[in-house]
Amino acid sequence: MKLSLRQATNGDAPFCEALNRRNMDRYRAVRKVRWDAERFRRSWAEFDNLLILDDIEPVGLLRLGNEDGALGLRDLQVVPERQGQGIGTWAVRQTQALALERGSVGVQLRVYEENPASRLYLRLGFETRYVDDGVIHMAWTPPLDRSSAAAGTLDPRGTR
Repeated sequence: MKLSLRQATNGDAPFCEALNRRNMDRYRAVRKVRWDAERFRRSWAEFDNLLILDDIEPVGLLRLGNEDGALGLRDLQVVPERQGQGIGTWAVRQTQALALERGSVGVQLRVYEENPASRLYLRLGFETRYVDDGVIHMAWTPPLDRSSAAAGTLDPRGTR
């Protein structure tokens, strides 16, 4: 695998919207929440939308935002056929490295309790801050010695 990130363009928005919808519909169905295409389109302009590529093939989506001095991991989606191959781990590590580069106080995210991604986040150093109505609010705080953490910046394969 040769993973990389690139800024998503407006031309990528339909792929990203379809991927989000496909991956998240089961969680919305449990909560009886309907897909809101207009909300997705508005958020497209608000977030830093990054395409996850394996060579030139789009295999996922990473959406980031600013949350009170922290880098907000607002959305991480991997195409179902490529899940379980380390792409999510790589993307979270890239997010952590970006937080360090930007001088953020850490990374924050929210994940549904039943979403198996919550285990990935715990494994990568995130801590549960609180749970509200079936949503886990998690945060990762960088090590105190940021210089040594920055020296461990990840290469495109997600290794140090």
